[in-house]
Amino acid sequence: MYCKKCGNFVPNNAGRCDFCGAPVGGLFSDPVGKRREPKPQVGIVEAVRLYFVGYTDFHGRSRRSEYWWATLVIGLAGGIVGAVLPDYSWIWTLATLVPSLALCIRRLHDVGKSGWWYLFILLPIVGTIILLVQFCKDSQPEENPWGPSPKY
Repeated sequence: MYCKKCGNFVPNNAGRCDFCGAPVGGLFSDPVGKRREPKPQVGIVEAVRLYFVGYTDFHGRSRRSEYWWATLVIGLAGGIVGAVLPDYSWIWTLATLVPSLALCIRRLHDVGKSGWWYLFILLPIVGTIILLVQFCKDSQPEENPWGPSPKY
């Protein structure tokens, strides 16, 4: 079964979702062979919350909306910190380095790629284009080695 609130897998005998704490009464199961409708996109506030909650989670999957909203907010906040406190902007960079890396790797997992694909960033221009294409791709609807799809 999957939590309606956060989309994470919840065992059948659980009383609440382990990730967000939502009660099990609001959960739905996935009947085999039935077409599942996608869940609503992750909003801006939820994306930032998931960014900081999963700051060291390199194993799950992140939806496209979660990735782009979190990237937008963290980038804007970094720009504001750099403009207001330019001598201390390195603190913001260090504070968001690991969570940003984890989010990128989870996004790659969602499209069926290994986290090692992030090393394409080391190739000037071409590597950035390759990663950008992967980050823009839609989620794989089926379960893959990194877990069930957070979209369904």
